[in-house]
Amino acid sequence: MTIIKKLTQEQFEDLYQLNVYAFHFKDTDDVKERMRNEFEYGLSFGAFSGDQLTSSLIVLPLEVYYQGTILKMGGIGNVTSYPEARGKGSIRRLMETALTEMKEQGIVVSYLAPFSYHFYRKFGYEVSFEKRQFDIKPGDFGSFEAPETRVDRVLWEDQKEAIKAIYHKKMEEAIGPVKRKEWEWEKRNMSSGKKKLALFQDDNEAPQGYLLYEFSGENQNTFQIDELTALTGTAEKALWEFIGTHAAGFDKFIYTGRADQHLTHLFKEADLDQKMASSMMARIVDMENFLRQYPFKRNENQEFLLEVTDDTAKWNEKLYRLSIKGQEVTLSIVDQPDDNAHKLKANIQTWTQLFMQFKKAGALQFEGSLSTSKETAHAFQTILPEGVPELHDFF
Repeated sequence: MTIIKKLTQEQFEDLYQLNVYAFHFKDTDDVKERMRNEFEYGLSFGAFSGDQLTSSLIVLPLEVYYQGTILKMGGIGNVTSYPEARGKGSIRRLMETALTEMKEQGIVVSYLAPFSYHFYRKFGYEVSFEKRQFDIKPGDFGSFEAPETRVDRVLWEDQKEAIKAIYHKKMEEAIGPVKRKEWEWEKRNMSSGKKKLALFQDDNEAPQGYLLYEFSGENQNTFQIDELTALTGTAEKALWEFIGTHAAGFDKFIYTGRADQHLTHLFKEADLDQKMASSMMARIVDMENFLRQYPFKRNENQEFLLEVTDDTAKWNEKLYRLSIKGQEVTLSIVDQPDDNAHKLKANIQTWTQLFMQFKKAGALQFEGSLSTSKETAHAFQTILPEGVPELHDFF
């Protein structure tokens, strides 16, 4: 009989050995320290057969920005089983337990990085982020008009507050990026000794952009840009000029940005090698509380009925009346639909994609996943914030 338990400190070694075996991790002090940090910060759940831990996952209690609003988010990671325990339903029970725990803690949305999109759709998750990767050749550089102000290589310990302030200012109005806390900066983003930092300051010596990068590849011949965050166009150009000064020393440069990001204005030729890829998945954990916190546009008086189906989190399966009157937004649960209200019906995956703005209401209605009229889909889209979801963290 399989039993699901919240793991304690005494069970960390069992959890670590499971992850080393299942993910083929190298059993090193660095790997163990990183996992211990996540274990101590997050919530770990395990499936046991007798006294043996056979499957596990970790929930990281995080927060994300959503256009000025802060939402509680549960990051699911390290979902794994011993090979002989797979296919017996343990992961489903762990996921159901994690969702229940997240709801009880007031978490309204959850992200994860899938090994299989199809697999996690069974638990209500859907792809909600895309990324655009640029492979830049050394010869692509050379057309920048370098600002007179300089970019300096800096140490994290010396400039951490400036770096964090730039990130916060850039991301607070975005859709979906993690609102990094001290633990995330120190234990995840800056824990690797390979990462390097450069900082741009304007004429008044105010920090306006930073570059987080590392050298990778078999011969350290790849310049990998982990983050380039700029508050002004001048800062952006200056940071790319700094990258360009390395052109003679590297075979290629790799940069991954938002799905809608374009770099053609920065290079002398417009034929940069680039590709799009699906990224992390998301799902709404608690629809009612999510809707109560969502930053709807207050542009005109409108009323909608939102019907939700959710095979994993049944508490979401309700009919919600959303009313907007002037600056007031009200939400209520109703038993019967009102014939005078615009009605939309979808499963939790579709609602997640819509509210994350990964897909627009009209596109979802066209493909059939959002059940409503074309006119209602258009009307509903007008009350949603505009933007493209972006995410710069991985777990």
